[in-house]
Amino acid sequence: MPSSPRTRHSGRPSFIPYQDYHTLRQQCVHAKNKFVDVAFPPENSSLFLDPDRSSEIVWKRPGELVSDPKLFVEGASPNDVTQGILGNCWFVSACSALTHNTSLLEKVIPDGQEWEPGNPYCGIFRFRFWRFGEWIEIVIDDLLPTKDGKLLFARSKTPNEFWSALLEKAFAKLYGCYENLVGGQLSDALQDVSGGVAETISVKKFLGDDTRDKDERLFGAIRTAFDNQALIVAAIAAKHKTDIEKSLRCGLVKGHAYAVTMVRYIELDHTKRSTLGTLFGKNDDDKIAMIRLQNPWGEKEWNGPWSDNDTRWEQVDDALKKELGITVDEDGEFWMPWEEFVKYFTDVSVCQLFNTGCSMGTEKFIEYYFFGEWTSNGVKCGAPQDRAGGCINFKATFCFNPQYRFDLHEDSNELMIALTQKEVQAEAAKQREPYVTIGLHVMKVETNRKYRIHQDINPTGTSDYAAVRSVYLHLRNVPPGRYILMPTTYAPREQADFLLRIYSQHECNPKLLLQDAPVAGLFSCKKATNVTRITILDATLHHPPPEGELLVCVVAEKERVNTRRQPTEGTVTWNAPFVFHKNKTRQKFQFEIWHTKGKKTIPIGRCKMTAVVDNDTRTQVLDVQAEGVPKQANLAKTRLGTLRIEISSYDDPMYL
Repeated sequence: MPSSPRTRHSGRPSFIPYQDYHTLRQQCVHAKNKFVDVAFPPENSSLFLDPDRSSEIVWKRPGELVSDPKLFVEGASPNDVTQGILGNCWFVSACSALTHNTSLLEKVIPDGQEWEPGNPYCGIFRFRFWRFGEWIEIVIDDLLPTKDGKLLFARSKTPNEFWSALLEKAFAKLYGCYENLVGGQLSDALQDVSGGVAETISVKKFLGDDTRDKDERLFGAIRTAFDNQALIVAAIAAKHKTDIEKSLRCGLVKGHAYAVTMVRYIELDHTKRSTLGTLFGKNDDDKIAMIRLQNPWGEKEWNGPWSDNDTRWEQVDDALKKELGITVDEDGEFWMPWEEFVKYFTDVSVCQLFNTGCSMGTEKFIEYYFFGEWTSNGVKCGAPQDRAGGCINFKATFCFNPQYRFDLHEDSNELMIALTQKEVQAEAAKQREPYVTIGLHVMKVETNRKYRIHQDINPTGTSDYAAVRSVYLHLRNVPPGRYILMPTTYAPREQADFLLRIYSQHECNPKLLLQDAPVAGLFSCKKATNVTRITILDATLHHPPPEGELLVCVVAEKERVNTRRQPTEGTVTWNAPFVFHKNKTRQKFQFEIWHTKGKKTIPIGRCKMTAVVDNDTRTQVLDVQAEGVPKQANLAKTRLGTLRIEISSYDDPMYL
């Protein structure tokens, strides 16, 4: 569900000109020539940041390397993507993960490009990558870097299959050159090939001290994400540069990324069961939590418990072993128990693909997206038009960031929020400026707030802050109410373009807030001069209705706003805040208590007060008069109980 035009910012890097694949291909067909891409020529400039760097690399077309080249041989599988001498396991692992999602693979690699009779071969290919809210097409030729007649970089284990090598070349063009693919971010690669919402989970941070319970929760989360077509890559962080690509005794490699190719419980055969203890309590002997991974090197596998040759596999039925693809081949793909996985792997990058259409089988989400920017607008820090306030650590300027209001109506809500900043090209086109540190903050606000907030209140969730392309915030069990979401940089005055995406299972109608307070309009010559926040805390009733629910209606001149309904009892608690912008120094408020039972809602009591703007906060207890009781009745009958409120009034309409 679009919330702002997609054309405002382009995701195509400025150094890549637009090339029309069909026009270029048709020109090659007519000229009977093979395509040579002048925008990414077969030269050192496409290999290295320094174009003067010498090399013995020879660019060759697939037909010069094998006699029967194909784009795909028997479809795509994780084994089709093997890393070459380039240190880009982050990208190769993402490609391995991509092979498990056929529809996404077809989006990245459009159909109709295969070597086949009736399809004149012109040496031109096209691939699609997701950048900053749009899928951009990258056109390349088929000249690939080789040495001694062999591909240097990504390749398939099947010698005449070239989709992985060509996809890597398109990715190198997207990033400026092959050298720029060394040591990238897993989450960036996953997002580039999917357009999904990427999140990197720190295993240690997630598990904390309560390992047993969170072990199972993390496994369940990863398994659910995989079943919902998410792309997942796991990595073992290296603390020092010297540890990168160092092999551990267990066969795993530090500073290396592995594609996750399966997550599931594996049933054990009761007749062959050993005394092996498995992962989770009550089903210890029935099944074991397992994860399958693919090493992009195509070798160096896990050699610990449940490795390919381990005798523990005797506990698994032969038919199931065949289904699971258990082999003794050194192909880089292996199973390992989840309890061992969380001991060794430090990070799991998950790229969620939310179902926002009519697809069956997975939960459906509503997508909202906004293009925005952090900008000083050429004004001083903290001026009304400043929109680069920094994170909540900077209290004086925090609320000067862009603000998005949304409403949640269900009793318990789940919300996924992704923030992506646009890459900035350096003066040297192939290089990029460092990312600014970004994050997300959500706060619950007054039920009737229409204007920007000026003080942080009621924090609901904050993402990690990081100098990365995208950050992610997952909010669970969020109570109903009105909220404000702020995408921010860490420090004030940092400027960048951003894309904000919100995913919810229910309508939440997010809206960018532009005004700080009401302004004089066509039919009103007076603008707001003060602001009042009233919080309905609770009511204590002498004789509460035996059944039903109660709400409070706050009346301020022509404005009427209601709390949510709460079950009737001796003391009813709401803790519901409301905000009012007015132009009078003395404001009259009326509070009505309504009782709902079934389809019937009736007023049962009311009270009034006059609030003076005194730049202070105070709590007040009001006597509630019962409705429908004659004035001549005794005091006990006219008094329903008391209503406790908190009131804050300030003579600056932009104070709250």
